Amino acid sequence: MLIKATTLWALCTTLAFSAQANTTVTVTGSTSVSHIMDILAEHYSIQYPNNKINVQGISSSAGIVALQTGTAEIGMSSRIINADELDDNYTITPIAHDGIALVVNPANPINNITHSQVNNIYHGITKNWQQVGGNNEEIAVVSRENASGSRFSFEHFMQLTQNVAGFTVSDINPEVLVVSTNGMVKSLIARNQQAIGYLSFGSIDSSIKPLSYNGVTPTISNIHSGEYKMARPFLIMYKKQGLSANAAKFIQFLASDDAKKSLIIMVISQNHHNCPF
Repeated sequence: MLIKATTLWALCTTLAFSAQANTTVTVTGSTSVSHIMDILAEHYSIQYPNNKINVQGISSSAGIVALQTGTAEIGMSSRIINADELDDNYTITPIAHDGIALVVNPANPINNITHSQVNNIYHGITKNWQQVGGNNEEIAVVSRENASGSRFSFEHFMQLTQNVAGFTVSDINPEVLVVSTNGMVKSLIARNQQAIGYLSFGSIDSSIKPLSYNGVTPTISNIHSGEYKMARPFLIMYKKQGLSANAAKFIQFLASDDAKKSLIIMVISQNHHNCPF
């Protein structure tokens, strides 16, 4: 009798742990998208405290791989997904739109930069800030890793790619400092008055200074009007079949008015903290 009771207790405990594990939905991918996904997941968890959302900001490409291998139910991307990356078994849908801003240290006197100036800086042709109207100081150029959706979009906008044997590859100066997250870009530029990099709008705060691009200030309103050209969609990706009930419920939330309100509150909060976004 004791053996049966012990077996029954163990079975019930296993089922309880399994039920708890199944309430966690893993969302993996772009570090840019993860910035707003963290906020959306927090709001969702307030409404549904038993449904946990685990957001992992790695890179857009890593999000695609995690989705394909089943280590995540939802992927995040801050770049367009190519047809050869995900087939018709997956759904790809935008949840927001974002801009990429060129950023410098607040002590840098430069306030505007042009397309040709950026192109020359990242190609290693322009190496001193004095060449673009700044101080007589060497430019410290920062970029993201190859798997980054922000880098993919930035190089596309700035024409910083080349075709090699039928493949589109990066054409930036190999001496550029490459880092793996938006946070590292921001930290480097906040500490280095000679640095320049690029960031998602959502990652910008008072520790760095966004530059106008071709005379247009990087703001949400200028993205909506079409004046600011460096804009891209924030995408989520998931399988059409086999999605867990909790993942489906969270995806439904992402398309809801509640989710849109959460994003609006985030933008208002950023504006309140003197951020132009």
